[in-house]
Amino acid sequence: MSGTSAASHRPSKPSPPPHAPRRLALNLTTPLAPLALLLLAAAAVFLYSLTSARPYESGGEAPPLSTPTVETIGGARAIWELPAAAPARAVLFVAHGCRCRPENFWPPSSRCPGCVGLPEDVAITGRALRRRFAVLTVASARECWSPGKEVNGAERVIRSWAAENGLEGLPIAALGASSGGYFVSRLAAKMSLAAVVIMIAEGAFGAQPPTVYPPTMFIHMPKDRRRAVLLERNSKMLMKNGVEVKELQSLELPLTPTLLSERIPGLERGVSERIWTAFREEGFVDEKGYMKEDGRATPWKDALVKRGFWKEVSPWADHIQEELNLSYGTAVKHGRTSPPTTEDAVAAPLRAGLDLDCGSFLAQYTEAAVAVRKVSDADVDAALVNTVTVQMRLGMFDGDPAAGPFGHLGPGTCARPRPRSWRSRRRGWASCC
Repeated sequence: MSGTSAASHRPSKPSPPPHAPRRLALNLTTPLAPLALLLLAAAAVFLYSLTSARPYESGGEAPPLSTPTVETIGGARAIWELPAAAPARAVLFVAHGCRCRPENFWPPSSRCPGCVGLPEDVAITGRALRRRFAVLTVASARECWSPGKEVNGAERVIRSWAAENGLEGLPIAALGASSGGYFVSRLAAKMSLAAVVIMIAEGAFGAQPPTVYPPTMFIHMPKDRRRAVLLERNSKMLMKNGVEVKELQSLELPLTPTLLSERIPGLERGVSERIWTAFREEGFVDEKGYMKEDGRATPWKDALVKRGFWKEVSPWADHIQEELNLSYGTAVKHGRTSPPTTEDAVAAPLRAGLDLDCGSFLAQYTEAAVAVRKVSDADVDAALVNTVTVQMRLGMFDGDPAAGPFGHLGPGTCARPRPRSWRSRRRGWASCC
């Protein structure tokens, strides 16, 4: 995960053995440990509510659910937020990576004007809040976390903050990436945690394995082979000591014309398509859309300067860089990943041409997928047209309409009290009669 310095905005040139931890690729069908599921792979949406899913603009107002508190706790700069819908049922402590900061985990707002809102970080915060986790992030004293005094300090901050906000007695989980991953692995040996999630790090456990340790999930990118070997060693050590361990692999994903606009709230689709065109013309991606090199080794900023639209893109430079690192599937400079959601599972089949009359899954989650911009109105309209067309060809509308399976349809079925124009009806069958 990249930092947010001004300089970053300037252009620049075989099968596992039986004892191995359970290794999970990012998918929506693999069962995970319950708490890790709540934290990382549960069906959830970004920070935006279903009724007001508006992308935040740089320097603009955040969505209603973004109500973080910025304060100093125990001498450390902290940002935190409580779930809005109902009382918290658990606490999530998040430790950032080197040269990163708590402001990356919330979009800019009047309550946090200095917040940056990197997309993968905001997704983690948003999902945790949706799952009724109270979220706390704290800044490290230096660029990276220290595994010594800062561990004791973090424990004091977490406990005092929990007591101040009526959260005492709730389960506490910790999540950290890169330097933060090493840090939370030490924190888990110091204080009682319900679970620990170690991202882009193999953890730091010392010569002696911990006698008591919480359920642990490692999230890493398999292209980083050296870290994968170290991670497997530590996983075996923990399991030998009776600790439940899960492993989640973050795989590379192809860069598509709309990937950046889909994952970065506020980035317009047209800009995303122009960036993708530049990448293709410059040979930054292969024929399948996969990045040939990691994002930091790719001179993509120079390519956009050459095409004359760097100024338009520069406010999103750090956000784009984070997604490029994720797309390549490596942990170069502390990449961070958020797992797929049910909204992703809705988007993939709809865009592939699946119709709407397919079980209950789409009926349950399509509205949420539209709200978080994973699925467009046009995608839903196309699927609905496909469904009705097939039904017509099958003769389901033949004969007396009142005697058929759709005879109950009438004005009361419409979503709008007044019919739209015929052209509007053709574009939005589900909205009018």
